[in-house]
Amino acid sequence: MVLNHYFRLLMGALGLTLWTLTASAQTPNPAPIVLQASTLTGERFDVGALKGKVVMLFYWSTDCAVCRSHLPELRANLAGWKGKPFELVTVNVDKDMAGWRAYEKILAQTHSVRPTAVWQGDIMRTKLPVTVVLDVQGREVAHHEGRIAPEAWDDVAALLP
Repeated sequence: MVLNHYFRLLMGALGLTLWTLTASAQTPNPAPIVLQASTLTGERFDVGALKGKVVMLFYWSTDCAVCRSHLPELRANLAGWKGKPFELVTVNVDKDMAGWRAYEKILAQTHSVRPTAVWQGDIMRTKLPVTVVLDVQGREVAHHEGRIAPEAWDDVAALLP
């Protein structure tokens, strides 16, 4: 019984340590974010057009298993905030746009709740995924590298009316 208690404490401490290592937050950038990307149809995407909404940018790659594993969580939260001034933008950073388009085509056939999906190309020089939360003015209020931190969702919820 006592051994079981210590084992659970050890596992909890190990889990907290691993979570801390995988969910690193950075200091947000107070300037409005500029995002130059393309939509699935090849049109130019301007994040500035989303002013007035809380925006979560999720930078990911189809080669990143951790990134792909978070897509259901993103869709679930997007569905939960339907009717709120919230926009989820998945920003793909694959080197090849064709691979991203093929992946998005499959997702479109199987999921009705879809975020705004854009492609920015191979620009990330950091650990993926990266989650950035923007306020209604387009300013970065949170920046998380690695797994989506629960605080990222708290940041969004705190900004929504």
